[in-house]
Amino acid sequence: MAATLKDIAKVAGVSAVTVSYVLNNKNRVSEATKAKVMEAAKSLNYIPNRAAKMLASKSTKHICLVISGPDYEYLTNPYIYKLVNGVGSSLNQHGYELTLRMAKTDNELAFIQGELSSNLYDGLLIWGTRMPDEQFLSLFDHRVPIVSIARDLKDDTVNAVLVEHYQSAYRMTQYLIESGYRKILFLGKLDVIKAARDRFDGYRQALLDHGIEFNESWAYKADYYQEDAYRIVSELKQVDFDAVFAASDLMAIGAMKALLEKGLSIPADIAVAGFDNIPNSDMLPVGLTTVDTPIFQLGSQAATMLVNVVEGRETERKIELGTELLVRQST
Repeated sequence: MAATLKDIAKVAGVSAVTVSYVLNNKNRVSEATKAKVMEAAKSLNYIPNRAAKMLASKSTKHICLVISGPDYEYLTNPYIYKLVNGVGSSLNQHGYELTLRMAKTDNELAFIQGELSSNLYDGLLIWGTRMPDEQFLSLFDHRVPIVSIARDLKDDTVNAVLVEHYQSAYRMTQYLIESGYRKILFLGKLDVIKAARDRFDGYRQALLDHGIEFNESWAYKADYYQEDAYRIVSELKQVDFDAVFAASDLMAIGAMKALLEKGLSIPADIAVAGFDNIPNSDMLPVGLTTVDTPIFQLGSQAATMLVNVVEGRETERKIELGTELLVRQST
């Protein structure tokens, strides 16, 4: 049978109240008494009752990370794997446990509302939602604090850790233009998500600033995963573009597969660039030129921000992380 506070008290020769003070780090006990209690607990192989501690402290010491997206095998996505590692590393340092929950695009609002109302978590981290901005903003009215990862809203009440979406897409498009590519197909035009809009706007503005008239037929709506990009490029009756700029590396990989199946050579016939620098994007048969997003830091800083909010410490509302252009063989 598991040891109790009374058992420890009996071995240490103190009261159960004193044992409670020691195990909960209350500064009301001498160092000598603390040492006796801790030694007694160790000898009895005492395991704290986590549920009881949660009730006493009114804190669960649990953070939920909600990953939302299309019906896809989430954890095969290298981006998510790296993001979760960043979140978990930070939470571990702060003494919190991580619960990972997967939402589906067609039910993400109700799903997240359910997690917020579950009383299981001290806070939520949210990545990948496709819901309109108005619905996403409504989630931040809940008493459970939220930090948005990589999705911004024009509202001062929203805590978010972001990357330079607009500037990064602009720089990539500018690089392609300066490398001699003029007719550049864009994959990933999603109007409902600000980050996606920013990436598209950066691409379009770079074209305009370099005297290239933008044509709406150059930009395709795609859901940031390889299947969508593969389907779009495969269905092109004629590939008359100089380059493809995909707003995620996964879409770039899907596009590359379709282009190779059409008998085209990369980059001799057409260049391909991505966004994110997911693990192993440099190990493809043709190394992928991409925007290096600090994915691990994105997760770790979001987790740290949330812990600060939960524990009542001052923190910046918005943090934007810089990116770097990585030029490889695909361009």
